[in-house]
Amino acid sequence: KIVVHHVIRKAEHRDSSYLHVAGMVLQAITNVRATIATAKHDISNFAIRQDQTAMAVKAELRGEDMYCFLSKVVDVVMPRIKEYKGVSGGSGDGSGNLAFGLQPSAVGMFPEVEINYDA
Repeated sequence: KIVVHHVIRKAEHRDSSYLHVAGMVLQAITNVRATIATAKHDISNFAIRQDQTAMAVKAELRGEDMYCFLSKVVDVVMPRIKEYKGVSGGSGDGSGNLAFGLQPSAVGMFPEVEINYDA
């Protein structure tokens, strides 16, 4: 199972248009419908309340979609990143889970995403 998760900072201020755009991009990249995620705990430093603020989108990939997404990330996106040094060996745990992040500019390197530089 692969979980693709994206936090949208501007969505914390009750502007759902950022969530819709992020959900559409995530759906295009993963080929799976994205769901909206809310905060599980209160975080007073960021003014986030539990279950009150929709602030992220996520997609759970299984089966053929999972393998297609993983091959796309490893074969297409990661080689295009400038000065890419690979995934850190310490980013995993003993259970076989691996976590890594991509910069927002790396999302534009997916073949399904077309960047509009005029905007």
